[in-house]
Amino acid sequence: MNTTIMLSLIVVSVLVLGISAQNHPWDPQPRDANWLKRHEALVNQTLQHKTEEQIVFVGDSITEGWAGNGKAVWAKYYTPRHTFNYGIGGDQTQHVIYRIQNKEFDGLNPKVTILMIGTNNAGGNTVEDIAHGVNETVKELLGKMPNTKVILLGVLPRAEPLGAKVKQVNELIAKLNNDKNVFFLDMWSAYETDGKQHTELYVSDKLHLNEKGYEVWQQTMEPLLKKLDPTL
Repeated sequence: MNTTIMLSLIVVSVLVLGISAQNHPWDPQPRDANWLKRHEALVNQTLQHKTEEQIVFVGDSITEGWAGNGKAVWAKYYTPRHTFNYGIGGDQTQHVIYRIQNKEFDGLNPKVTILMIGTNNAGGNTVEDIAHGVNETVKELLGKMPNTKVILLGVLPRAEPLGAKVKQVNELIAKLNNDKNVFFLDMWSAYETDGKQHTELYVSDKLHLNEKGYEVWQQTMEPLLKKLDPTL
């Protein structure tokens, strides 16, 4: 084989392998400059409130949306319980892992940590790889906050073609439940029945929640939250 062709193939192979590695849902990755500013703001939130935080929410735009469409529900049920939001829109598992490893949760000792993550991985990763990424995210959270109890929420139903995929992810991550410090909660049936998404709980993209969608989240999760810590 021509030496030039061989070298070209080697370079292409290295590039492909590099791209694949970068896309692993369990390899910590930062995002752009604006995202880093948001990350730093959450690091500062931790520094300022670490002794106050009793409940923390971790996730992507659906979690971040508690500050938008969910703000009235949050103000009623979570603000009085010293709850803090660590959601960043667009995040995938690898981005949350980066945040955990880079001071967002250092020194925190919340009673309960609520994690929902993985829907943004659905377009580019396999079911198994997404589940692995979620597993590593849970491990990282417990590594930073060993006394917390993690409520691992299943990914919410979404419009096809990705709806079936995230349901398969939920089937795998449900196995992370150990009734000790990881408690899986599948809220699927609250948002979909017989394959039909409850679109009245979503905004027009059928991915993000409206206010009613956040009300259903709170109502569905509340029994488990109270069971894990009746003082909350």
